[in-house]
Amino acid sequence: MKKPDVGTTLGKCVFDNGVIVEGSGLRSDYATLRQGRWICGECLLGLLDTAFEAFLQQQEDSKKETEKLIRKVSKYGWKVNPETGKLEKL
Repeated sequence: MKKPDVGTTLGKCVFDNGVIVEGSGLRSDYATLRQGRWICGECLLGLLDTAFEAFLQQQEDSKKETEKLIRKVSKYGWKVNPETGKLEKL
């Protein structure tokens, strides 16, 4: 894909409604398209802490859900093989 020339307007950021111009440093270097909408690099970095916390919470919730399912299947005579991670009938 051809890189746009310096000074080319890429679009407007969804969050701060600022114009993203190629070559404008952090704002354009890390700009990305998500679902057809531009997000500038400055806003992405501003969301870093919140996004990281959400990621960690999602991982923790997933781990709890997995443990809950393993307890549920063990009640019916199944167990998880620690080497393969697959369910085995007892």
